[in-house]
Amino acid sequence: MFTKRLKEARLALDISQRELGRRIGLSEDVVSSRVTRYERGTSEPDFETASKLAKELGVPLAYLLADTDTLADIILAAASLPPGEQRKLAAQLRSKSRR
Repeated sequence: MFTKRLKEARLALDISQRELGRRIGLSEDVVSSRVTRYERGTSEPDFETASKLAKELGVPLAYLLADTDTLADIILAAASLPPGEQRKLAAQLRSKSRR
């Protein structure tokens, strides 16, 4: 799921794999190939790199790592809310999950 969301988020910004690699500080000799491997799932970024990718793509890291598309959608929607609304939503979800 990480690979799919990484690629979708990059394409939504309309940037190349090379550009994304540059933006997160990868060395010039590996920028394109490294991001390609992340998107294909042949290599996994370490936590720090995954965090940099998420930040550069403007999405929460949890969105990239979510187990399901539904959970990813919830994370992305919640992240776009102001902090007060996020707290309300979290309280509502906790209340629903206790039932």
